[in-house]
Amino acid sequence: MISFAARCGGCVKGLDLRLIHWRGVIDVGVFSFIVNVLLLTSPLFMLQVYDRVLPTANSSTLLYLSVIAVLALCCLSFLDIVRSLYAQHIATDIDKKLGGAAFEAALDERHVEAADIQPLRNLGKVRAFIASKGLLNLFDLPFAPLFLVVLYFIHPVLCWLTIGGAIVLLTIAMVNQIGLSRLSGQNTEQAAVANQVARAFIQNKDTVRSMGMERHAVQVWGNAFATSLIVQNRAASINTCFGGISRFVRILLQMATLAVGAWLVLQNQMTAGMIFASSLISGRALQPLDQLIGGWKQTFEALKAWEQLQASLSSYSKGREKKVLFPDPKGTISVRNLVYARPGKGPEAEAIIKGVSFDIRAGERIALIGSSGAGKSSLARLLVGALAPTCGSICVDDADRKTWDKAQLGETIGYLAQEIQLLPGTIAENIARFDPRATNDSIVSAACRAQAHKLILSLNDGYQTRIGKASVLSGGERQRIGLARAFYGNPRILVLDEANANLDSEGEASLERALADARDDGITVILITHRMSIAGTCDRVLLLRDGAIVNFGTPEEVLRMPQQEIKGSLQSSYLQERTARFATSWRTRPTSHGRDND
Repeated sequence: MISFAARCGGCVKGLDLRLIHWRGVIDVGVFSFIVNVLLLTSPLFMLQVYDRVLPTANSSTLLYLSVIAVLALCCLSFLDIVRSLYAQHIATDIDKKLGGAAFEAALDERHVEAADIQPLRNLGKVRAFIASKGLLNLFDLPFAPLFLVVLYFIHPVLCWLTIGGAIVLLTIAMVNQIGLSRLSGQNTEQAAVANQVARAFIQNKDTVRSMGMERHAVQVWGNAFATSLIVQNRAASINTCFGGISRFVRILLQMATLAVGAWLVLQNQMTAGMIFASSLISGRALQPLDQLIGGWKQTFEALKAWEQLQASLSSYSKGREKKVLFPDPKGTISVRNLVYARPGKGPEAEAIIKGVSFDIRAGERIALIGSSGAGKSSLARLLVGALAPTCGSICVDDADRKTWDKAQLGETIGYLAQEIQLLPGTIAENIARFDPRATNDSIVSAACRAQAHKLILSLNDGYQTRIGKASVLSGGERQRIGLARAFYGNPRILVLDEANANLDSEGEASLERALADARDDGITVILITHRMSIAGTCDRVLLLRDGAIVNFGTPEEVLRMPQQEIKGSLQSSYLQERTARFATSWRTRPTSHGRDND
């Protein structure tokens, strides 16, 4: 059975978003044409009643006209409901077909440092617009000339009066939009600042509450929010003023239509029934424009979201070409002239990784050391594919990462990030990387290899313990579960970023046993560490400084370098080792209210 992700991802290949649901667009257009024609029922009925029934006092004609009008209105209501349901179906279908692809595109945007779900937000805006009346209003707009033609046949003056009113309304809306667009940008910027301030204080609420900073925090947030509120009120005032002017023009136009119609009747240029019919037709001709002006912002946001979604999926689909499946990698890594600079910082942005080149043999254990800010974590993220190189290449078993099938290569890589990122779900699901094919044996095996099996069994719900906001896991426990996830399956490459950062002495002993097992299994291991005790057990040590390689050799060769060369890269003294372990043990210890959530 084909999975949801496969169906969603498969539709992106060779995708031209302009052709999606073209048949559905045609169907809605046909329904809209019939609906707009049937909207002439009321004015035509009124015209016939005033001009035929009343002068002749013919009740039979009135009965026939009433039956025909009721049938036409029933068809109108039915078709209007059908096209609304059809639009909702199109919106749901787009979400089903593109939802998985948009999610994968959000995951694939590796150039963005912060978590970003913009493709999903864009898809949500497009879906909401299609399911609302916004799309139907766009379909109704092209039929406004139909009503203008009918008005022209009633009398040309009424047609030109309606066109003039439409031009005035459109001008008012454009002037209003120009004024609001500038304030909207300011409001968005100021609101983002206020939200950022609020988010920062809330994320650090323990510090804020413990030191009585609530009042000061509210004041800082209030100052940022007040600026946004001022801009927002100014924009609302402008919108209210122009809205009032627009309503005045619409009422004035309606009265003018009746007045001009009455004058034309006095001039014997049209009948009395045409007065009321022309008033209804004029209002119907302006209704799509009026609705478009009212939904101006939503329409433009939906169009912008559609363009951004198309760009995201088009960029994503370029990397979705079917790749050749290579034999499972042995773990050899070759890096050539690797450069990485943060995107969006301009062409003159300083590179974080500056043209590094090195080779790692299969089964080697490599220590990656360097002072804070040297680029160790960035290099690790590049090696596992979490970041895309600015230039240069990373080869696994002599094949460039770009040529590997992402799923195949990902299954053979274990990665433990500097910040442990366990996902919402159970511990078993996290260890299994949410693989629906995972078996209990494979999950327990990974936990045992990471020396985390006993730890997990000590929890109340064991492997079914749920991870989330209410999680009671300490930092050290999350670290060991993350290590089990890295060991899941049959990884041939392990990249561990400060794997012992939150571990106590027992946890470090478990880590050392896990690494010893990895060496016995011939797994290539890359360790980012500040501990000399760990670096000394590795086959080679890579010393990184300011994004460049200073030395890459055996531990003896690197550690024989002058002290100032490796200053800040390693905690070398026994006292530093024990102090760090004591601090970590104190930070991750269980409290009387449960384990510390770090």
